[in-house]
Amino acid sequence: MLLDRQTWIHITALGDSAVTLPCIGLITLWLLLAAPTRGLVWRWLLLVVGVMGLVAVSKLAFMVWGVTLPGLEFTGLSGHSALAAVVWPAMGGLLVGRGGTTWRMSGVLLGLLLAVVIAWSRVVLHAHSVSEIVLGSAVGTVFSLVFLGLHWRAWRLPWPSYMALLPLLLVLPFVYGRHFPSQDMLVTIARHLSDGPLHTRQELHWP
Repeated sequence: MLLDRQTWIHITALGDSAVTLPCIGLITLWLLLAAPTRGLVWRWLLLVVGVMGLVAVSKLAFMVWGVTLPGLEFTGLSGHSALAAVVWPAMGGLLVGRGGTTWRMSGVLLGLLLAVVIAWSRVVLHAHSVSEIVLGSAVGTVFSLVFLGLHWRAWRLPWPSYMALLPLLLVLPFVYGRHFPSQDMLVTIARHLSDGPLHTRQELHWP
């Protein structure tokens, strides 16, 4: 392990819903404020809701009905991994989009790289198994790249990057390091759906 535990905790915080949800809100606001991108808002929100829905369904399916993947330690898609793969490439592409295609591609790739590091931090911190982060990252990345590919020409802001970067830097200090209780919310929902005790990771008897 090249980094110490505290550093991985700092990295994994960038994938928490406490950070990604406000970033989703900022991207939505930016798209709304710019006339050329206003038509993308509902598509962007559909992408986000779709990925979040897949994560929630996969986790509920395990907790309530014990649905898993044979031979794997799988209790549901990693939400950190999936949302990071959606948010950070989109954010990177928007922030440098006015610089042209090369800059936009660089922004998206840097966002993807950050998402991969965030995903791996979940394994290092024993929050998820490898299968959960790989599949979570795959779902988020595929949906994200298909979305960006379909709207590549329009995925840029008409104003200088610093005008978008400033509100991002103002928001991040208030949300970074906080924990959004998404798992607790899913557990509550699962208890309402289940007639008996919820399934847990321990049942998989994984080493």
